Amino acid sequence: MVCEPVHRFRLDAPAEALGPLLALLAQLRAVPLVQVRHGAALTVEGDIPAARVHQLRAELPVLTRGEGVLECAFDRYEPVTGVMPTRPRTDHNPLNREQYLQRVTRSLTGRSPAG
Repeated sequence: MVCEPVHRFRLDAPAEALGPLLALLAQLRAVPLVQVRHGAALTVEGDIPAARVHQLRAELPVLTRGEGVLECAFDRYEPVTGVMPTRPRTDHNPLNREQYLQRVTRSLTGRSPAG
């Protein structure tokens, strides 16, 4: 099972920015849990994948005319939905035991591995 970190966020912004903010949050796979309006101000609290926090911080000043304030903190890990992320192996595959042991042995003896 592959899991990703999820942050809890609190976002304070002008109330007129609610529409664009909710659209951005949906695009970033954020889940707004609480929305409270205080006259001309708005507070939104919810969850957002940690990988999307940077993009939210980058777009917030434009959407709120520089008046938005974002607080985020790690909350938990959740299983990844959809396509699982992958990355290429950066070392030798230990599941190919013979090749792996040859390369490890060569690196320990100082000889360069054969291509």
